[in-house]
Amino acid sequence: MDYDYPRKKGQIDIVEGDPDLPLVLLLHGTFGTKLDMVDPHAGPDRDFDHLSPLKPRVEIGPSSYPGVGVYSCCTLDDKLDHVRSWNEVLTDNKFPTAVYSQVDNDGLLEEPVKELAAVVRALDDAFPKKPLVLLSHSRGGLLTRSFLKRFPKEARTVRTVITLHSPHTGSSLATLAATVRDAIDGLQSVFGDVVKQALGWLLDIAGSPAYGEMAIGSPFLTDLAADEQPLKGIEYFTFGGVSVRLTRVRQWVYTFDSALPQWRWPPYDHARVETEVPGASPVANSLPDVIEELTEGRGDLLTADRRTRLPFFAPHQTNPINHAEALWDPTLQAQVLKILGVDIAGGDRPDVPSFWG
Repeated sequence: MDYDYPRKKGQIDIVEGDPDLPLVLLLHGTFGTKLDMVDPHAGPDRDFDHLSPLKPRVEIGPSSYPGVGVYSCCTLDDKLDHVRSWNEVLTDNKFPTAVYSQVDNDGLLEEPVKELAAVVRALDDAFPKKPLVLLSHSRGGLLTRSFLKRFPKEARTVRTVITLHSPHTGSSLATLAATVRDAIDGLQSVFGDVVKQALGWLLDIAGSPAYGEMAIGSPFLTDLAADEQPLKGIEYFTFGGVSVRLTRVRQWVYTFDSALPQWRWPPYDHARVETEVPGASPVANSLPDVIEELTEGRGDLLTADRRTRLPFFAPHQTNPINHAEALWDPTLQAQVLKILGVDIAGGDRPDVPSFWG
């Protein structure tokens, strides 16, 4: 479906579902596109399988010299075979969905807010009086808040607002981007390009105008919070994460018995096992705890959990996942679906205390 916006002729991708269920509008974050919400495996491409067991012992064979130390280094975790996007899990449960790629995804929010108003008007015209859910990841949560404050008449059909890992009260990553860059450069000088492969995107986002607008105490956030009140008739929910585990740095090392001679020629039997590289793995956990966003138990790489709460009261859920995992984590998806009135299995993560105990 097309929508009219002065900067571009926009298009909304719509999947029609149960007519009795609300329409869920999916809003991506900084540097994102609609792929974040439709196919994160192809979109942000940060779905590292960091929870799988390391590879087992591999026999190499006979050798004339002892096998000692590192056999080969360094690689990151493999990518997950498949992740279920927000669009997929919602449509599987019969919810109609709408998604689009925002203008200025790495810039200031002024134009995306106007664009969102145009998108909501188009949806209201196509689906008159249909209740609307705004499900937003990262900066999409700030986009949602700014839209609701500036365009309350356009928001008359919005019934539920759910934000995932949104820096509602700012991020120190923007303020201390240079410090974080130095820390990552230090790791890269020791362990090579795998560090940049894993964390280069973090530096790109931290240095963008979009994140500058999200710095703690920025004029944008100050103006947004001034006299901000929840709109009547809308339920608000927020989610945050406290894991900075993105991927491991892996290496193959010789087993202890690879260095033990046998009474024959060649005298050594080499074998290797996969281990994590000390001092570098997992990558983000190896950075100094210079800011909450990069501290295990407090942040998710881009946002600190305590800053993902709204300035006014709203139920909040904390999960042990990183910023990227909020795009496909099955436990989080089950929690959101429960808000929307659907109970599904919550994935294979350990039980996490939730809104409902």
